[in-house]
Amino acid sequence: MQKKQYLCTLKCSYERSPTMPKVSVIMPNYNHAPYLKERMESILAQDYPDFEVILLDDASTDESAAVLRTYESDPRIKKFIVNDSNSGNTFLQWERGLKEATGEYVWIAESDDVAEPTLLSRLVNAMELENAVLAFCHSRWIDSEGKTISRKRDPIWKRTWAMEGDRFVRGYLLGYTHICNASAVVFRRTAAEKVDMSEVAQFTASGDRLFWIRMALQGRVAYCPQTFNNFRQHTHKVSGGAEYQGLNIVQDHEIYRLVAPQLSLTAHERNVICGYHWKAMHRATVSPEGQLNALAAWHEEPEFGRMAFLFYLLHRAKEKC
Repeated sequence: MQKKQYLCTLKCSYERSPTMPKVSVIMPNYNHAPYLKERMESILAQDYPDFEVILLDDASTDESAAVLRTYESDPRIKKFIVNDSNSGNTFLQWERGLKEATGEYVWIAESDDVAEPTLLSRLVNAMELENAVLAFCHSRWIDSEGKTISRKRDPIWKRTWAMEGDRFVRGYLLGYTHICNASAVVFRRTAAEKVDMSEVAQFTASGDRLFWIRMALQGRVAYCPQTFNNFRQHTHKVSGGAEYQGLNIVQDHEIYRLVAPQLSLTAHERNVICGYHWKAMHRATVSPEGQLNALAAWHEEPEFGRMAFLFYLLHRAKEKC
């Protein structure tokens, strides 16, 4: 019990490995020049010293490459790779970074986000205490200027916990993706090596959901309620356009059909998951055309519709108690 209580508050001391780093930090970037200095400084300021950094630029058209080159002399920068042409796929960049990584653990630090200095030390500590395949923390949502975007938190996200991965997938990844930002996660490289990244890359809008599902199903998941990550929201996010077109909701359905047979979901779980996606496609941020695309996909599920939405509402009311 004591272990659980102090899971994310223990302060550990670490020594830098003389050979292989403990953590590989992968920073994929595309046209985020205005945020790169703050991002890089937050990576290099981590109080966990044993890490390497792999910088990836996907043929940015702004000053990104020039900004990143100013950090090349830092001994922690293992590689700086600039693509000749834009890949158009975030997850191809993830795959490239994972191939270069040598650390036991990996942190994909998105280029427009900002980390607190304790992120690596606390999440590595959480994973090791729980023997987890991944650990993630609470994120503060910020706007393009770095100001806080207020959001409510249910009780489960205000306390430390760990659970088996299949339970986490059922309750927290197939409906709303509660790992909403890669920058908030540290995971085991050996587990990532078992994920088919060519499959993940097929889902240009929802590949991260599939990646976390494939990872979580390999073991335990740990969570820290402290805010170690700042998740930036702005008009240039890829996810925003995908939501407007309903593409992410369509791809979420493909992932659901791919994963559900492996989990033997109960009728209640199916209703809650379908209810969430019913709600998602009725948001104002989804265009009428996008809603039609999403409806066409999810209507295949017998549980989908207003009754499923009712199940979802009842489930959410329980979570808030």
